[in-house]
Amino acid sequence: MTREPTDPMTSLNLGRHAAAGAPSGSPGQHAVKLERSVYSGRVAAVLREAIVDGSLEAGEPLVEARLAEQLAVSRGPVRNALHVLEGEGLVRTRPNGRSVVVGFAHADLEDLVSVRLELESTALRRGIAAKADTAPIRAAYELVLDEGASTQRLVDYDIDFHRALMEFSGSRFLTQAWLALAPVIHTVITIGNRRMAEADPERNFTRIISVHEPLVAAIEAYELRRALRLLTAQFAVTREMFAVSAGG
Repeated sequence: MTREPTDPMTSLNLGRHAAAGAPSGSPGQHAVKLERSVYSGRVAAVLREAIVDGSLEAGEPLVEARLAEQLAVSRGPVRNALHVLEGEGLVRTRPNGRSVVVGFAHADLEDLVSVRLELESTALRRGIAAKADTAPIRAAYELVLDEGASTQRLVDYDIDFHRALMEFSGSRFLTQAWLALAPVIHTVITIGNRRMAEADPERNFTRIISVHEPLVAAIEAYELRRALRLLTAQFAVTREMFAVSAGG
């Protein structure tokens, strides 16, 4: 069995737990499958960000062998990553079986933010109408607040906050619809947050808190109109952050 090299994107050595020729279903075989899944996730993250920030342009071919060499992984994780990105609408497979970049234009950003706003607004309407428990939203916000700086972890906490908002709806399928968009949403916020933080990290963090705190208060008071207005304003900040990151 070929040993995967250390992933240079993360400097993460996962170790090898499976002996060559391990029978199907053995613990070693499960370790190999998990390991490949982790590599696929890392490759997908790198390619996703390159597509969203425009480093990989629309129509550019994505050749498995070349990507595997560039990223120092085998072709399996690259192939899996391309399937994931195709499911997210960022990659397309042509009739000849070759993959190409779909791209991520300004219109795509507007579409993503618009659909996200519809989903999260629906979640607020359902949760507030049902007087659902707001404690998970408050707890998720406290993690954002406690981070205290514009870090990558802050982006992760922000995504967790909005997942809590979706779960507030009580709808499993509404949440699943949002989760299908979450990797691209996470990438857009990551790019915007990074560039804004480089310019003025303190102001960036303060602005993020300034749009979250009143939203949490409105949800806790079950004030739908105010919550929807604040959510819309928060997404305007997301648009602005990404526009700055793109130099627009």
